[in-house]
Parts: sequence; C-alpha cells; structure tokens
Amino acid sequence: MLGKILPFELEKLFSLYVNIEKLNEIRIRLNKPIILNICNKIYSLNDNGLCVLDEGIVATKEMIEKIIYLASENSVYSVGDQISSGFITAEQGIRIGLCGQVVYENNKVINIRDISYLNIRIPHEIEGCSKAILPYIFENEKVLHNTLIISAPGIGKTTLLRDIIKNLSKGNSYFNSLVIDERYEIAGINSHNYSFDLGYSTDILYGCKKDYGFSVGIRTMSPNIIFTDELATKEDVKGVLYAYNCGVKIIATSHALNLQEFLNKNELKDVINNKVFSRYIVLSKRNGIGTIEGLYNQDFKLLYRE
Repeated sequence: MLGKILPFELEKLFSLYVNIEKLNEIRIRLNKPIILNICNKIYSLNDNGLCVLDEGIVATKEMIEKIIYLASENSVYSVGDQISSGFITAEQGIRIGLCGQVVYENNKVINIRDISYLNIRIPHEIEGCSKAILPYIFENEKVLHNTLIISAPGIGKTTLLRDIIKNLSKGNSYFNSLVIDERYEIAGINSHNYSFDLGYSTDILYGCKKDYGFSVGIRTMSPNIIFTDELATKEDVKGVLYAYNCGVKIIATSHALNLQEFLNKNELKDVINNKVFSRYIVLSKRNGIGTIEGLYNQDFKLLYRE
C-alpha cells in the first residue's frame, strides 16, 4: 500500500517493521522525527524498527518532495486542484494532508508551496462494521432514516459510512445511491480508479463542493439516498436542506468530540432544529476505534450503545 508513495528507503523500513493493518496515520514534519500512530499509540521508526521519538528518522525536504511527487503519480501539476485544497488522494484511498505557505490570487487559494508538513492517513475497510447499527438506520427493511455519524477525526466515521453504503447498495432492497466525495476519500478515487467497493447501485460525484453536489446530483442522477462526509459549513447545510425538501434521504458524517459539542455547532443548527436527521451515531475509542458510543433518535433519546 505505501510502496507507491514512500521513498524506497523509508518504504523498506515500513515493510519490515510496521503492520499496515494497524497503522492509522503517519506524521511527517520537516526536520522532525517521523511519527506513526498505530492503534492510537505513538511511535517513531529507525533502522532497528519502532522506537521512541527521540531516536526516530528525521524528515528531510527531499523526503517530503519525493512523497508528494510519488503520490501525484509523477505529475504534481495534475493534482494542483487538490493541493490548493490542502490534500492529495493517492492510490488505495490514502489521503495526504498538506501544510506550507498558502498562495492567494483574487482572494482565492491557488496553491500551497514550500510544503513542510504531511499527514498521511491510512484508510481501512472493515467488512461488517455497520452490522449492529443497520437495523436502526433501515428499520424493518422498510423505513430508511436520515442519519448523521459524529466523532472526532480518526475515530472511524468514514469507515462506518463506507460499510453502510455498501450494505444498503447490496442488500435486498434497491436504492439509487449518490456519493458526494469532495475529498476523494469515501471511494478512495485516484486516477479514476476506485479503492473501495461501494456496491452495485452507487454513483459517485467527486472533487466538488457539497452544495454543488447536492443540487446538481439530485437533478441529474435522481438518487434515493445521498451519502457524504464531513458536514461543517452553512453551504453544506443548504445542500442537506435542499435534498431533504426534495425527499431524498441523507446519510452523512460530521466532526465533533461528542454529542454536546455537536449540538453547540452554530453552522449546523438548522438541520438540528428542523430535525432533518432522525438517527445520530456518536463514535468514540472507548473500546477501540469505532466504538458506538451512542445511537440516538431525532430527540436524542438513546437507542443503542456498545
């Protein structure tokens, strides 16, 4: 998986010493030790294997530039739009967050240069991780509830969303599903290849803002359900309300540490107050990443908890 984006010397160490199935992310910061998050424990890496941070390999400018070059399949220009949005999506759905100097033109971000910080997030497909909560979302295989998955970053929202998409698409009932994949992460799209199986009846609109995806997607693809990731802005909410008023079901995710923090988000008040979502799923890492901390109805009554 990492062989396509890491310099050979670094990839060799990962292949020798790191279990990729347990790796969550790699933090690479210029002139700092490389940091690995493995099952929410922090390590570095050197020629002898996993180690404490002070003994880890230090990231160089050449290393960072090589990773960006490889992740863009040898053409940084081809992923310019992604870079200006702060990320590159590489093969198999690996998303690389970028930080450096932001360049503006006419009040619009056109580039990030002197990139010195990378966050390489490793996606995982966990077959059946939505099994316990599906009966609450698709009640009696008759009633499909608008559902919002809530958690802090890196707790498994997108992994759970993928499994829900796949199960609803491959289940006994037939839905026309539309995935609005703004950051190429849900389907893991890279060079028009899809890293994740999202089922038989799923259409994917990727690389677009959510408000565009909702309005254009509904008009052109006539979906029964729309799936999307990371609702955060008032523009996102406008798209959700448009779909809701068109009778299209919505299953999405949103960042928040817990339910109370989510309820305090002013940008999302309209969907909360209008009870757009009749199911809320809050994830935590209490019993490991992806723990169902609580599944609630539209009145925030607890229905299920692991």
